[in-house]
Amino acid sequence: MNSRYILELSGENIEIAHTEIKSIQETYKNFQIIFLSGKFALIDGDPGKVMNSAFTNYISRVINESDDYNNFTGTEIPDGCFYVRVIGKAKTETEGIESEIGRNLGGKGRISFKNPDFIVRAIFLDKWYLCILTYERDKKRFEERRAPMRPFFSPVSLHPKYARYLVNTSGTAEGDTLLDPFCGTGGILIEASMLGRKIIGNDSELNMVMGTKLNFKYFGIENYKMYNLDIASLSLDKKVDGIVTDMPYGRSSGINNHDIVELYQESFIKFNELLKSGGKCSIIVNNIQFLDYAVKYFNIEKIVPVYQHKSLIRQFVILSRIN
Repeated sequence: MNSRYILELSGENIEIAHTEIKSIQETYKNFQIIFLSGKFALIDGDPGKVMNSAFTNYISRVINESDDYNNFTGTEIPDGCFYVRVIGKAKTETEGIESEIGRNLGGKGRISFKNPDFIVRAIFLDKWYLCILTYERDKKRFEERRAPMRPFFSPVSLHPKYARYLVNTSGTAEGDTLLDPFCGTGGILIEASMLGRKIIGNDSELNMVMGTKLNFKYFGIENYKMYNLDIASLSLDKKVDGIVTDMPYGRSSGINNHDIVELYQESFIKFNELLKSGGKCSIIVNNIQFLDYAVKYFNIEKIVPVYQHKSLIRQFVILSRIN
């Protein structure tokens, strides 16, 4: 059985999409990345975990490949009705090529756009890949979990797709424990719970803690630990497998009158204390200069800048604990 798949990635931030795929591969090691370029990746192995990606739009199983799409024949596809979509070519070319491939595949009397049994995707990269679509990301699911759709939210809450990215780049798998020490309204932890992680939240603001619990109840999340402590006072019975958080920002953190520099210094000391050896932090900072306080305890594996709105650029950072 052919185990090659083509991933079609979101184009809004190519670097963040690539980083997520590489992180998932590194965590689960159940597929190999053959190539990764632009909005496409070719992998060999099990694509199941990639379906949890925030920035993978489509996954298609490769059934043939050729320098010429006219070499594709109907013997390569299953029985049933289908239609063809051409990817990787200019729109002015696609309609004619789709018709040709459909005929070559024996589509007479079998083409159905309303009720297809399967969808053929002919993808042009370094050559032509004939594929069967196996997965399409439901973009509405993320929108249903956006901040305004929750019982409790903040206008600056992180979009669920970026929250999921943090989970996927944390080096954790199902059953592992993730901590968000500045959980705010709980958006990152909601995604973590949906991905099978055990979750621990903390926030120094009591209203945030209460609001997060309300959001957890709304999404049916029951198994969690929640603390209402200053970061310097946070203590856990057991080290966590990963840390994911959107770090406070601004001239003053607004958290118990902490100076923002002091807050970052205390945070990285505490992250080092609470995280298992070799564990990762996947965090967001506004100013990469604050990472100077992390390098004593962590290796900086990746920094990806993401434009949020107008002139605001936030840095998505992956750190690994040194020892």
